[in-house]
Amino acid sequence: MRVLVTGASGFIGARLVQELRAREHQVTEMVRYQSGGRFNYYDQAQRVFVDLRDTQEVRQAIVTVRPDAIVHLAAMSAVAYSFDHSQEVNEVNYMGTVRVADAALEVGAHLYMAGTSELYGRGDHHYPLVETEPHGGTSPYAASKIAAVEYLKVLAITKKLPITIMVPFNTIGRALVPPSGNRHFVVERAITQAIEEGCIVLHDPRPVRDFMFRDDHVAGYVAALEHPELAKGETFNVATGTAISIEEMAHRVAFHVERKMEKSVTVSFSRVPDRPLDIPVLHGSNEKIRRVLGWEPRYTIEQGLEMAVDEWLTVLSR
Repeated sequence: MRVLVTGASGFIGARLVQELRAREHQVTEMVRYQSGGRFNYYDQAQRVFVDLRDTQEVRQAIVTVRPDAIVHLAAMSAVAYSFDHSQEVNEVNYMGTVRVADAALEVGAHLYMAGTSELYGRGDHHYPLVETEPHGGTSPYAASKIAAVEYLKVLAITKKLPITIMVPFNTIGRALVPPSGNRHFVVERAITQAIEEGCIVLHDPRPVRDFMFRDDHVAGYVAALEHPELAKGETFNVATGTAISIEEMAHRVAFHVERKMEKSVTVSFSRVPDRPLDIPVLHGSNEKIRRVLGWEPRYTIEQGLEMAVDEWLTVLSR
């Protein structure tokens, strides 16, 4: 299968590209050039440099590659950043998706869209969340992704674009996967603080999250790609199906670091929210993706946290 992966240099994209090539799919990476990179003549058949804000660049890349499937992962995903940079985030996340989708329609590609559990927002939900729960944005980031998903649904109905919406929950394990060393997300902050400083200092301990190790996240995309007829027109949560509070996560991280490094780690919270609007609970049901695609998580939250700690220990000891 010819697969084009947008955001292929990112956290999930880089690992997905590796997995798809190992399965002998023909993969083209769509990435945005960043300073410090090198032009590599040998990679040009497998990589295209595109700015999602440039309609012509997006179209030209997709029409040239003519993929059977597009996995659209590229996005500005930092929620906190989106509050102060909403136009930029919407231009990339919403309008970038519009450009990718329009080009996908032109070449007849099946478009797999990376949603986010942030789609569900703060509504009066039943837990664990199923795919039919209503959406409600609590940040410019979430609003941009909701708009993108809705646009794809319109194209699916009016122009028969084959789409699949993947809704991954909070994914962990950023130490060894490019861009390596990313400490922005809460679990990575907790782990690196514990290892380097012997203390974990976070904001609000109360939010409850479904933390999933990255390889399970990647496996969800692989399952959907390799069962296109089952996945067509569907939305799938990709989640462990369990959830813990930020406070419990921090104490579990502290436990693993203490045991592995033989040192004490303290845990404290400012109890100030990390963003203007936060979502109290993001706990996803994985019943549908299990039933339809046969995917299931290989790792529990506890196992994922321990593996993430081990990887950060490897990186920080270099």
